[in-house]
Amino acid sequence: MSYIALARKWRPQNFNQLVGQDHVNRTLINSLDQQRLHHAYLFTGTRGVGKTSVARLLAKALNCEKGITSNPCLQCDACVAIEQGRFVDLIEIDAASKTRVEDTRELLENVQYATSHARFKIYLIDEVHMLSQHSFNALLKTLEEPPSHVKFLLATTDPQKLPITVLSRCLQFNLKHLTPDVIASQLQHIMKEEGRSCDEEALLLIAKAARGSMRDALSILDQVLVSTDQTIAAPEVKAVLGYTQQDYAIQLLKALINQDSAEIVTISRQIASEGGHFNYVLDEMIHDLHEITLHQTLPAAHSLLLASSDIQMLATQMSPNDTQLFYQIALKGAQDMMLAPTLPLGFEMTLLRMLSFRPIPLIKNLPNQASPQIEVNEPIKSAPKQHPTPIATQAEVVTPLIQQANEPITWEHILSQLKLTGLARTAVDNAALINKNEHELVLSVHSGHESLFTPSTMKRIEDALFDLYQKKIKITIQKAKILPDSPAQQKQLKEDNNQKDAEKSLRDDPFLKKLEQTFSAEMDKNSISFRKDEL
Repeated sequence: MSYIALARKWRPQNFNQLVGQDHVNRTLINSLDQQRLHHAYLFTGTRGVGKTSVARLLAKALNCEKGITSNPCLQCDACVAIEQGRFVDLIEIDAASKTRVEDTRELLENVQYATSHARFKIYLIDEVHMLSQHSFNALLKTLEEPPSHVKFLLATTDPQKLPITVLSRCLQFNLKHLTPDVIASQLQHIMKEEGRSCDEEALLLIAKAARGSMRDALSILDQVLVSTDQTIAAPEVKAVLGYTQQDYAIQLLKALINQDSAEIVTISRQIASEGGHFNYVLDEMIHDLHEITLHQTLPAAHSLLLASSDIQMLATQMSPNDTQLFYQIALKGAQDMMLAPTLPLGFEMTLLRMLSFRPIPLIKNLPNQASPQIEVNEPIKSAPKQHPTPIATQAEVVTPLIQQANEPITWEHILSQLKLTGLARTAVDNAALINKNEHELVLSVHSGHESLFTPSTMKRIEDALFDLYQKKIKITIQKAKILPDSPAQQKQLKEDNNQKDAEKSLRDDPFLKKLEQTFSAEMDKNSISFRKDEL
């Protein structure tokens, strides 16, 4: 007896055997049990998730000799013929090879004729999005109002390419991308039925490599089964898939934390010596960084935190900023690696980029101290020993708020350091600083802008001053009929002057003057603009 591939042998025989698609199963079972049958069904989803299998199950359910049922007998002539692909009234069409309008018209010529001996004549069109526009046009009328004995079952991996006129005539079922856990569970069941033993880690590797496709997972399992007669373990699966035997992703992340560039390059060369599956290692790094982020953001007892002890340790040693930076560089590196002269070169540059762009904190804020000091994490080249550079305090890093009495008031300079946006920023832009002391700023505000300074706005301004200078500073407002130049007024004055300069420059332009003389043209001042970001 010839060998049957696992993907064919374990094709679902009833709706209950279709894994990971409970929403589709439930709807179709209810529809069949209640005899609420549509004339056209559309099944969408990525490769290997069961689109064609569902269509064939539906064909059995509609034509089983014991009647329309959600649980076909699988033993009658109709069920057996459909399973073996020789049922006369199940017409399967590969739209990828039948794209011409002539093929569609030839197909539809036989729609009106009754079935040979079945209950329904079923047209199963796979990859229906490959039909030409003329083929869709020829199909539309029949698809909308077919004879009562005809059912259309359409399947596609790309529903976006289907005309809306086709979509509106079908019941649509979107089959989900299968998760690794669902695939691994089904593989475990199949291995038990096949009488073979397999490690859970090995099955999970296969499930991840399948990328959501049960058919791909079964094809990989087929290949693994013939590679050894013993228990299937992770090394055998990695060897079949071309993966590295060691967990180099964890080793590289540890080297990045330790800033060990020599170790990074050594590991990269070791990966190359084992076959150079750099994409796999980079994918594992991305997966590990995701797990690390979960540990850094979720509560410690959360049910989603199922990672290894290595991941848990890295989550405590790596800052969230580093995690996000490494993740972004790894994603970009996966794209750019193929553009490098060689894969090893592209892989090494991706890792060294992580090392080079890793943020190094220079200042550690101490909220309980008034004047926190700079914490130096890296050696700094200082002045000669006879003139040591003193350690700067935060008050020396920023410009002091309270200046000497004989110094000019610089309100614009203060505003440039405050982190204010929205209404609070608009308010301070329309105020002028008229007095200051150790714990108070007195602002002059025109009566027309007084309403901007609400209690919440005042609090935001005082909080921003406190964040910047680490001391409580009160804001006092004084009304003024004539306001000294505020930042907003100064900005408007600069804009007006720039507008005038732009107009003058255009009036003096020789080419424009010639246009005005030749065509009696006039310059539209409202059309003159300049870049305000250059003020």
